[in-house]
Amino acid sequence: MPRRDAEVVTNNATTKKPPTVNKTVAPEPSDIGHYYDHKVFDLMTQLGDGNLHYGYWFDGGRQEATFDQAMVQMTDEMIRRLDPAPGDRVLDIGCGNGTPAMQLARARDVEVVGISVSARQVERGNRRAREAGLADRVRFEQVDAMNLPFDDASFDHCWALESMLHMPDKQQVLSEALRVVKPGARMPIADMVYLNPDPSKPRTATVSDTTIYAALTDIGDYPDIFRAAGWTVLELTDITSETAKTYDGYVEWIRAHRDEYVDIIGVEGYELFLHNQAALGKMPELGYIFATAQRP
Repeated sequence: MPRRDAEVVTNNATTKKPPTVNKTVAPEPSDIGHYYDHKVFDLMTQLGDGNLHYGYWFDGGRQEATFDQAMVQMTDEMIRRLDPAPGDRVLDIGCGNGTPAMQLARARDVEVVGISVSARQVERGNRRAREAGLADRVRFEQVDAMNLPFDDASFDHCWALESMLHMPDKQQVLSEALRVVKPGARMPIADMVYLNPDPSKPRTATVSDTTIYAALTDIGDYPDIFRAAGWTVLELTDITSETAKTYDGYVEWIRAHRDEYVDIIGVEGYELFLHNQAALGKMPELGYIFATAQRP
């Protein structure tokens, strides 16, 4: 998911700051909703059939695949971990534009309910599901993942593909998810994390003006967060190498669509956006994981 600093959405940005990660003040759900409602993300629906997540390259990241192909492979890996049966009902926590949900529905003949705090994403996802002929099995609702309006044990499985990084309280989200799924349900997660921080050294990723990434978790803390919410951990895999090409993919796409970005955020805003996206890939603290858990 590309970074959009607060300064980027103005036309009078005057300085280039390296991108930083705020671990101090977690974002409110409304902040995330407004973030993804921005016109920049209308433009980004043209990327990867509307995908807004990292790509996955096999062979330790050495596979020759396009960014679009790698994003499809990322969702394929999530589907493999979810492993639903035909007819299962799946909750997609943080559905983006709905592309992964539709890929899942086609691949496994399941029903998917996707949720997002972004009104634009929900509208866009439902429209795309109708256009794809999937509206009978795929729908999207504007819902806060920390307060799910669904009945207990009303889903067979759930997943969170690159949405947990936004959640102010991961344990609350995981507890709510546990409540609404049936015993034996699986929950795969793809998420950005901090990699084994050394407390004796200052982070190069420090507090910034944006809180969008404020809820990142240290990789070693993830199993305990799952267990505290009642889940049994099946897997935690560091896939930083397999996802690293994502940063270059976003940079290439942003450069190729310069004029459209300039129309939205101005020349200086565009240059700041490009600079920050390129620099984000050089942060050694940032990693990426697959985590899979099961409800006992």
